[in-house]
Amino acid sequence: MAKALPYLNAENLKRAPARRYNATVVQRQADKLYVQFVEQVHGKIAQQLRGEQSQQAWLRRIEQNNLLEELEDSMAELNFDSEE
Repeated sequence: MAKALPYLNAENLKRAPARRYNATVVQRQADKLYVQFVEQVHGKIAQQLRGEQSQQAWLRRIEQNNLLEELEDSMAELNFDSEE
């Protein structure tokens, strides 16, 4: 979110003044990006578990693959400007 909001605000400023979104719409867009991100991460982990959906299976997969650290590193490297 710390990187998404500035990016979305910058993109909004590129729009014609009459077509710019208000802050609430920009926040909703950022929230939507966040939800999509979480759903993608959840889906990828669930896919690796192959049907084993217990809490212990999730924790084991997260710990064995250092997923939290990898995710944190990926988010630190994320750059919205290069996605155009």
